[in-house]
Amino acid sequence: MLNDSSPNSSLQRDGYDLFISYSHQDKEFVRRLWQVLQQSHKRIWWDQDSIPLTAKWREEIQEGIEKSDNFVFLISPDSVNSAACHEEIEHAINLNKRLMPVMYRYTSSKTVHEVLRDYQFIPLTEDDFEGGVHRLLTAIETDLAHVKTHTSLLVRALTWQRHEYDHSFLLHGGRELEEARQWLDQNSNKTPQPTELHREYITTSQQAEAERQAVELRLRRMTPQQYRNRQALLNKVQTYWVKGVLETSLQNRVLIVLGFEERLDTVIQPWNMTWETAEQPAKPIPPGTRIIALFDQLGAGRTLLILGEPGAGKTTALLSLARSLIARAEQGIDYRIPVVFNLSSWAVKKQAIATWVVEELNAKYQIPKPIGQVWVQEQQLLLLLDGLDEVQAESRDACVAALNTFQQQQGSEMVVTSRIRDYEALSQRLNFQDAVGLTPLTSAQIQHYLNSAGSKLAGLNSLMQTDPALQELARSPLMLNIMTLAYEGVENFPLANGATDFVEARRYQLFDAYIDRMFKRRRTGRNYSQLQAVHWLNWLAQQMVQQSQTIFLIEHLQPTWSLTRTEQMGYRISAVLMGALTCWLIAAVSGGLFRWSADVLLAWLILGVPLGLFVGLGDTTIQTVETLKWSWRAAVRGLVKGLFYGLIYGLLLELILELINQTFLKHQEWFSLGLVLITMLTVSCIFGVADGLRGLEIDTKTVPNQGIWRSALNASIVGLTGWLIGGLLFGPIFTALDPRNTTIAACSGSFGLLFGLILGGGQACIRHFTLRLVLYSKKLIPWNYARFLDHATDLIFLQKVGGGYIFIHRLLLEHFAHGIHESRIRES
Repeated sequence: MLNDSSPNSSLQRDGYDLFISYSHQDKEFVRRLWQVLQQSHKRIWWDQDSIPLTAKWREEIQEGIEKSDNFVFLISPDSVNSAACHEEIEHAINLNKRLMPVMYRYTSSKTVHEVLRDYQFIPLTEDDFEGGVHRLLTAIETDLAHVKTHTSLLVRALTWQRHEYDHSFLLHGGRELEEARQWLDQNSNKTPQPTELHREYITTSQQAEAERQAVELRLRRMTPQQYRNRQALLNKVQTYWVKGVLETSLQNRVLIVLGFEERLDTVIQPWNMTWETAEQPAKPIPPGTRIIALFDQLGAGRTLLILGEPGAGKTTALLSLARSLIARAEQGIDYRIPVVFNLSSWAVKKQAIATWVVEELNAKYQIPKPIGQVWVQEQQLLLLLDGLDEVQAESRDACVAALNTFQQQQGSEMVVTSRIRDYEALSQRLNFQDAVGLTPLTSAQIQHYLNSAGSKLAGLNSLMQTDPALQELARSPLMLNIMTLAYEGVENFPLANGATDFVEARRYQLFDAYIDRMFKRRRTGRNYSQLQAVHWLNWLAQQMVQQSQTIFLIEHLQPTWSLTRTEQMGYRISAVLMGALTCWLIAAVSGGLFRWSADVLLAWLILGVPLGLFVGLGDTTIQTVETLKWSWRAAVRGLVKGLFYGLIYGLLLELILELINQTFLKHQEWFSLGLVLITMLTVSCIFGVADGLRGLEIDTKTVPNQGIWRSALNASIVGLTGWLIGGLLFGPIFTALDPRNTTIAACSGSFGLLFGLILGGGQACIRHFTLRLVLYSKKLIPWNYARFLDHATDLIFLQKVGGGYIFIHRLLLEHFAHGIHESRIRES
């Protein structure tokens, strides 16, 4: 239990014992009082001692009142008529401070503030100075613990309020929250009484603690594997987006606090199915407000839209929110997993958002689909969706409708970002709780930033004064960064002779200058010419725009990228040949080891053709096989499917052998039936193993082209399993059927190895390698693609997101996609 006589309460913090409000005509008397009270070990706030030089005196006075346990008002004819003293009294009254009116020079009570008239004045005059000080100290010591707790909680509640009710400033579980609750229950009738802010602060803290305990209970009920999966995704989002993008972003280099404004006119609120016109003025949000505070204000089922001009910092704001939410999730404050997606890929299939989220989790974060489906169904994800404007224009309204449907059906919390003009052009509106817009940088912020850089940006600063287009562009944090990196230390500007009235022309010139400067100042030691690098980046940007992709993964290269129909046919034929070559290579190695006859080798030569067709034809989409873990349900499905394919290959193998050399079959008429049956069982078992080995555990490491490398590893594992099935299980059965046909028995292991390799991920590897060869021959990509993409990252054109890459900003991607810079290089 909390006792007012307990001076060691954890809620009591350093502050002041009293604040003295007085008229400056009484300054010398107050100085004498201050000296005596200090000798009594009291901490006193008064303006002659407590306001630092250059500080804003009004704010310092208000803070002093807030941090003081007692408010002492020195009554005199001058103080009762002082406007400044009146403001101080009003602030103390609003905070329910313990008021102590001290009569210094006689004044009629009618002239004293009406609230102070109800108090018994403490006489403290020149004639009875020591007695007055004693009476004042006695009053201060009365109910000391209660007053100190009142002050301490008030200071913390005001800090919480000034940070837009940010949950990180609440009381946390344990002793301090319990003491605060008891203090509020036991001291409601004491003077000074708790304020409404006290009550709101303690109540909100209790609610947050209850939610935290519920989250902790939910986390405890998870199995160890479920908890590891959760932590793995949190770690990936933190590594990919916070460390990989936010902490290395260009906007993060400009240390300017971005401003927000409320834009309720851009969303349909659940209780109001109409929206105001765009001309409705936006509501400013106090400077310095954090995005997490805005999000917390929305309460349960939070949905927020973040709008802004290109380069205003929308993604930065979203990832800042992600950083705060990840910290809470890791601390067990929130059970939801914040996960970042780019909406651009939604337009490819236009699926229901729930289905799209599961597929994106699988493609971008290597989350097995069954796990993703559970997370979506149980609302364990907090969706942070970047780039509604990056969805193809003709699909944006449909995307908004899909998001609204998902939110209404699932009730999931989510945040969406979009360029404001693209969003306002839509006929649909998001059915969200709130929307905020990022405000452009002000002229004062820009000028302060340029001045703080000194001589390094003197040339740019000078040019900015006479170039309206540059001034307009600099209102974007991104473009201000581009200017800084492109023209730091530069005195002569080639763009000074350009068309200064056109903002877009200036933007192109700035990006060109930035690209040129990055090649000159950042030597990476890699042997790529500027023309080569720009050409490859142009192609990549064009494909990402056409394919509605924001994150590029090497393993996601597809034959539909930039290949004509004729070239795609050439790719298919090449894949067929590569599949057949794989079969022939295994036959050559096995034939040399086991001394196969020419007839057997010819059989394998013929068998390579249908196998090559299997690899190269049909659905040409390259699908990687990245994780392995046994699933009986998937294995049974694979066994059934394998029986069908095994029957086909068994009949084909029997036909080939009969055509080549009938001696294989003449000894026993039923041998052909046994051959078909054994082949069916072999292939069925391999299909069962290949399909059954699928992962439900999240891979925690990601490197470039990891999907193909993992597919190759898994193909080796399944191939070895196929070799064991064919060689050790069914080989002896062939020998038992006819001891003279040991060659066919020896082929069983190689046959199992071949099918295991292809089904276990080898098909994806062959197709990927073939596609890379085709693209390399067309000079669209370098041979070592990952090495080049790392080179582009070093040049600050790209950023790494796990095993993938993104352009540092959509504007730079669009600049490369236009290909103008490459044309200029070729002309020069």
